[in-house]
Amino acid sequence: MRAFLALLAKDLRLLWRDRVGLIFLAVAPVAVITVAGLSLANLYGADPTGQTAYELPLADEDGATLGREIRERLASDPAVRLRPVGTPEEAERLVHDKQAGTALLIPKGTQAALDAGQPAAIVLYTDAVKYLERLNVRVRLLELRDALTSERGATAHSDAQAERARLAKEIDRLRSEIGAARRKLAAAFDEAERERTKAAAAAQAGLTRQLNAAADDYAARAARELDQQLGSLRAYLDTVASRRRDFEVWIAELRRLAGSHADQIPPPPELPEPPAALAQLLATGPVLPKPQPPAVSLPPLPPLPRPPVLDLPLIELPSPPPLPGTLGIEERDVSGGPPSINTFDQNVPGFSVTFLLLGMLLGVSLGLLDERDWGTLERLRAMPVGLGRVLGAKLSSRFLVGFLQMVVLFAAGRLFFGISLGREPWLLLLPTAGIVFAGTAFGLVVAALATTREAVLPVGSIVIVTMAAVGGCWWPIDLEPHWMRRVALAFPTTWAMEAYNDLMIRRRGLEAALRPAAVMAGFGLLYLVAGALLFRRRVQRAR
Repeated sequence: MRAFLALLAKDLRLLWRDRVGLIFLAVAPVAVITVAGLSLANLYGADPTGQTAYELPLADEDGATLGREIRERLASDPAVRLRPVGTPEEAERLVHDKQAGTALLIPKGTQAALDAGQPAAIVLYTDAVKYLERLNVRVRLLELRDALTSERGATAHSDAQAERARLAKEIDRLRSEIGAARRKLAAAFDEAERERTKAAAAAQAGLTRQLNAAADDYAARAARELDQQLGSLRAYLDTVASRRRDFEVWIAELRRLAGSHADQIPPPPELPEPPAALAQLLATGPVLPKPQPPAVSLPPLPPLPRPPVLDLPLIELPSPPPLPGTLGIEERDVSGGPPSINTFDQNVPGFSVTFLLLGMLLGVSLGLLDERDWGTLERLRAMPVGLGRVLGAKLSSRFLVGFLQMVVLFAAGRLFFGISLGREPWLLLLPTAGIVFAGTAFGLVVAALATTREAVLPVGSIVIVTMAAVGGCWWPIDLEPHWMRRVALAFPTTWAMEAYNDLMIRRRGLEAALRPAAVMAGFGLLYLVAGALLFRRRVQRAR
């Protein structure tokens, strides 16, 4: 047990003395964890500070309520950083120039189409390379669309309920008014019946009075006419009575004159006396019997027409407000790439660059340090060959090996995984030459900075892992926060992956390869000059 503890203590002391190993054990995992955590932050949602938010240009041609609601909601979403632009062309240009992974367009007439119940769509400009950003933004837009649709549906339902309540109230009012009209018509009909009966009775009484008056007038007129006619008779009878008296006087005078012969005079005939009734009639005047007028019986009056039956008229309900139309999302890729990409189009160039850099670390850095420690460099310098030629030959050989390595890896990716080689495969040689040159020169820098062979792997691997991860070799660089993307511009891996993505996925031409290749060549020259100067100083100090 004591021997075991002694051996354990010895190994711990050796490990404690190996400062480089301790740094590798502690710093390398922390660096990888930090880089991976920050780079993959967008996979799990945006942070509250907006560092991982997606840039989303928005062009609103419609200028209606829908556009304002979308702007307000997206402005409060930490997952996107809204950037209003003036025209659709500007939004499309930002995506095409890789300043944004997606851009949103609200076409003119979208609000009007939705209000009319017709389907409408907003346009999402996308970049085929930024697949994950496209998915995340689309999910956000779908959630926003669902929320707006739900709210518009609730508003439409509320409006329909309010309209229904208003119509029900209006129908109740109409029913009440019709009921009152019915009652008024019934009362008017009853009053008309009473007035008709009353008018009929008044007409019958008036006619009776007229007949009675006519009978009285007729009787009086007949009595007057008869009395006029009886006047002649009365005058005649008065004349007869007067003549009778004169006759009696004459007889008496005759008898007186006859004297003794008066007895011989025969008696005169007796004049008849007028009938007592005639005498009474002549004395009192005629009294005619009053004629009894006939009983008046009016013909039955025609019945009054029954009042019409009032009922609730057919109410034409207004057309219900149209339901909001469906809002769709139309994607338009402006990068030139296919609608779906092969994941190996990202992984093959990314990991090829990673292993290229690791190969350069082992081949250039360790190779130069081994030759320095073995004295090979000193023996070469004893020959009529300068250090520059030695380094040039060494770096040139590694450049050729690295270039061939990249060609083989891309060929394998094409053969086994069907990766895209773009419109013109030969253009891939430009960024490949650039990153191989930069990686070769960087190996010289590491060799110049590392004091021992054991220090190469910790220092070089940490730097290479960081460059590969931050530069987008392991995952799309769009997953990283904005500040990290800006930092990534200081690494040649970033420019290499940009060129590969443009050529392989976006299917662009020569213009997409020249600028990244030139930048990587610049990095390579910078590394080469710095590495050569540092390595020369290291060699001179070693003497």
